[in-house]
Amino acid sequence: TEMYLRTIYDLEEEGVTPLRARIAERLDQSGPTVSQTVSRMERDGLLRVAGDRHLELTEKGRALAIAVMRKHRLAERLLVDVIGLPWEEVHAEACRWEHVMSEDVERRLVKVLNNPTTSPFGNPI
Repeated sequence: TEMYLRTIYDLEEEGVTPLRARIAERLDQSGPTVSQTVSRMERDGLLRVAGDRHLELTEKGRALAIAVMRKHRLAERLLVDVIGLPWEEVHAEACRWEHVMSEDVERRLVKVLNNPTTSPFGNPI
């Protein structure tokens, strides 16, 4: 669910209409898998399927997407600035960290990193 929320949020940031097909492509999942997950997320109040079939995050879904994205971008900042991980490995590693980072660790990272405002790639945190 978090990867779907983050992917929809990513698409919106890029100015691309969030559609099931784009999510399937980005996450390398089958159409039926994406449709099933989207239906569950709609049932859970995380998104709506608009009349033209594009996906819209609800307030609840957007808040969760932003929280996941924030953890991802803080992880990227730590991996680059402190650990020195090569740039080409940072995104994939941050994807793993975003799902396991507690709120306490997130708060401490903000302090350790001196309250960063952007990821190493220039995206807002």
